[in-house]
Amino acid sequence: MKVSILGTGKMGSAVGRQLASAGWDIVYGSRDPDANKGKYAEFENITVTTYPDAAAASDTVLIAVPWAYALDLLQTLANPLKGKIVVDMTNPLSPDISYLVVGGADSAAERVSAQLPESQVVKAFNAITADNFPTPSASGEPAQVFYCSDHDEAKQAARQLIEATGYVPKDCGALSNARYVEAMAMLWLQLAFWEDKGSEWAFKIVEK
Repeated sequence: MKVSILGTGKMGSAVGRQLASAGWDIVYGSRDPDANKGKYAEFENITVTTYPDAAAASDTVLIAVPWAYALDLLQTLANPLKGKIVVDMTNPLSPDISYLVVGGADSAAERVSAQLPESQVVKAFNAITADNFPTPSASGEPAQVFYCSDHDEAKQAARQLIEATGYVPKDCGALSNARYVEAMAMLWLQLAFWEDKGSEWAFKIVEK
């Protein structure tokens, strides 16, 4: 299996390393591929190239760049992403990460979908931190990753990716529910860093 990840920051790197360890081939897109190749030297199944080449390389592409740059980047990649599954990992955070700059009746994922009308967009991997990601458990139980989309094929791709990283996938319905999945990420940040709860915890859906 092969997947492309646009962005070589902490979260994109954490997800890519986890997938590479599970045997997936990872193609990273970067503004400066040469400067970032050394970050993944221990993995023979990870390559780093330009954003356009990475977008063209796989049928499923993860967006892991900061929200402030995401839409401008995607505008340049609409053609290579046409007909593909796009996994939006972003959170529309303010520069000081104290609030969401998109919310209410809108979401980052919906804006990504509007930017890429011929792609199948799914929200996933946004409500967990890069530091916690390598350990897919909480209180001795598998931790969950929430996802949502309007496309069954995109949901299936998200489930496969989530399971490959060791997490339990939880379907959160339509893509418009990204409004609330993104708000959960903001709540996590508020509780972890402003309310002094710390970072060793996760949200979980419990079914009766």
